Amino acid sequence: MTKDPQRVYCKTDKGRQEIAERRHGLAMRQRSTLILMDGTKNIAAIAAIIPLPELEKTVPFLAENGFIIHLAALRADASPSASHPRHPASRPNAASPPAPPKIAPPALTQNPEIIDKVKVFMLTSSATHLGLMGADIITRIQRCNTADQLMAAAGFWHMAFRESKSGKQFASIFLEQVKFELRNGN
Repeated sequence: MTKDPQRVYCKTDKGRQEIAERRHGLAMRQRSTLILMDGTKNIAAIAAIIPLPELEKTVPFLAENGFIIHLAALRADASPSASHPRHPASRPNAASPPAPPKIAPPALTQNPEIIDKVKVFMLTSSATHLGLMGADIITRIQRCNTADQLMAAAGFWHMAFRESKSGKQFASIFLEQVKFELRNGN
């Protein structure tokens, strides 16, 4: 399933519900992978963040358990050439109607000054609020050179903040600020 580095997956209703509610008790690596399955990043991009051997275990698990679906399969299933409309029972999570198709996400800034500013903010706040727990996050952020890479790292950074005693209260605010800066370039 992960042999094709250009393969793109997106979350099913069940996957989005898991991100919001943590109902199914996914392991940290499974949850991290699920977060990155946004319908825009291919396996090669995700492998830059999560080691490929881990992806080779996690992606099939998430797909088989209905958390993610291959984007091409989703598009083929929803195409007008299909002989009949998609019924809720044919989706991995039949409880709710299908999400509307994603329009291209807003372009991220290419301004190196903004990228550096956001990177410094993420590193400084990690050092301040995460302590030793933030060592892996700090290393991940330090390796980022583009807005796309920082946005991907922001998911891990945000999760660490939510679990941090002193950073918990800032987690959502900081994440929104990072997203705003990377999307608007201000």
